[in-house]
Amino acid sequence: MARVLLILPHLPQRMGAPYLGQQYIAASLLARGHEVKCIDLSALLYKGNDDDAVAEAERFGPDMIGMTLFTYNAHRGYALIPRLRKVARLLVAGGPHVTVLPHEALVHGFDAAVVGEGELVVQRIAAALDAPKNLLTPLLAAVGAIPGVLTKDSPVGHGTAVDLSPDDLDALPFPHTSYPTFDASLYSPSGLIAAGGMMTSRGCPARCTFCANYVTGRGYRFRSTDSILREMESLSERWKITNFPFWDDAFTARRPRLEALCDGILASDELSGATWTCITPGNMVKPFDLERMRAAGCVAINFGLESGDYNVLKQIQKGQRPEQVKAAVKAAKSVGMVTIVNFMFGFPGEGVAELSNTLRLMEELSVDTDYFNTRGVLVPFPGTQIYDETVRDYDFAGWWLDPAKVPDEAAIFGLSGEDAMTLAEVDPTLALDFFRYPDDVRELIARCVRFKARHNRKTIEGFQRGYGAAA
Repeated sequence: MARVLLILPHLPQRMGAPYLGQQYIAASLLARGHEVKCIDLSALLYKGNDDDAVAEAERFGPDMIGMTLFTYNAHRGYALIPRLRKVARLLVAGGPHVTVLPHEALVHGFDAAVVGEGELVVQRIAAALDAPKNLLTPLLAAVGAIPGVLTKDSPVGHGTAVDLSPDDLDALPFPHTSYPTFDASLYSPSGLIAAGGMMTSRGCPARCTFCANYVTGRGYRFRSTDSILREMESLSERWKITNFPFWDDAFTARRPRLEALCDGILASDELSGATWTCITPGNMVKPFDLERMRAAGCVAINFGLESGDYNVLKQIQKGQRPEQVKAAVKAAKSVGMVTIVNFMFGFPGEGVAELSNTLRLMEELSVDTDYFNTRGVLVPFPGTQIYDETVRDYDFAGWWLDPAKVPDEAAIFGLSGEDAMTLAEVDPTLALDFFRYPDDVRELIARCVRFKARHNRKTIEGFQRGYGAAA
């Protein structure tokens, strides 16, 4: 069996739980009997640096190192590769950024790049490590023959048209079985890992031009109700977790599935009193859905709208209208849910008139909205339609390789509530000026960002006053 080290390089924003995708990879390897260790350089309480990570890797002595790369940490991962070259026989890159730009990872020193979902692929790669330890070339040939894997010797097109994405999501081991491979003390002073979220489905049927959902794709696959309930019950029994964030892009996309899950939660003695949250477009949920969801323990729902301007919504192919979200937010609030709404700013061609429409809609929604997702200035991620259509006009190709374009954000952990809320009033992305905004547009974007932060401040202060009175 192989010794596999999984690394998540440093991200600008710290993470309060292990990345769910890396949990799935680790759990899949453990299920096949491999020895796994995870190093999370983005963990909330991680105080080390790249030197410490390399030293830890050397002590573990892995056969293979697998690294998860997002666009925001790709350059940090590439910087580690020369230092890890002699630590392991095989260096493998995977994750959202690698799925879009696998050849970039190979150019920067990785032996192999995984395109798409990685659970079944890494099992095959780890099995290939049974080749003689002093023969790297046969190992690379074996790995390069795996669908979904690219090496520097792969023929053009290999690994991109066919992959090993799991069709049966129920067959995947529960990600929380990987918790022992992480250092729990890096996520909480108590040394306990809080649930980093659950996925009940993969893929999203929407076609939003700004979306970077290219790992799981646009096809919609979902788990059975029984599988979801067993994972929730296992988390509750083993880790004492009672609140479950669902990270599906379109949680309510299939009403029969939603109804069956709500009924299952209500019927489960183990989940009595459990609460959960979810994300969904406003046009994919009806008032009677929300009533059923609230009865089954849904305490908060996050609606993605992005813009208050009809033309912008059409341009970004959002597929919904402001009035749909207004109705959904009002209905969610009426059944006692915490309501969250997401808006984005700075789409190409978006001017003062369009942004003014968005600000007016935020003001209107604020009556029934508890929180707006903070900040929101558009980032042109590679692989999105917006990136492909504008990269030449605005000359930002490869921006993620410039550390100045990926600045660290101040950690809110340890800050006072006042300081944390003030920090949210400015979006660092605006200063990067990807789309060269005119001054009046830039000023209005900044105003929209401030509006969200100040509205959230009022919500938090109101909660604190109510809590104090209740105490």
